[in-house]
Amino acid sequence: MEITRRNYDSVPVTGSPHYHSVRAGNLLFISGATAKMTDAEYGDMAAQTEAVLLMIRNMLVAEGGSLDNVVKVTNFVTDISKEATEASRDMRRKYFGEKLPASTRVQVVGLIEPQLLIEIEAIAVLPD
Repeated sequence: MEITRRNYDSVPVTGSPHYHSVRAGNLLFISGATAKMTDAEYGDMAAQTEAVLLMIRNMLVAEGGSLDNVVKVTNFVTDISKEATEASRDMRRKYFGEKLPASTRVQVVGLIEPQLLIEIEAIAVLPD
């Protein structure tokens, strides 16, 4: 099986030693992404979630897929309050529609920068 590691022009390179994604066959593993270096970096949970989902969508499109191909997401959040959870959930519904992936939400003490509220990693099954 061929394994391809890739960075994307549409996703900021933060300096951390990793690739944005690793593709193994028709599985795409997307590294955790935040709103760092985007217009939403200092925004609220909804804005940051939307920025990350747009990055993930752009990566999937570059690989010949779409958000419909996402089967699992893991959300690392610094605020698991009802308001923050609802804001993130609303953005997920906006982008995934009825084809919601399996999901895990974990509250963490902090992310790479204190203004960042959410980091999302994803797994997608791409068309052959």
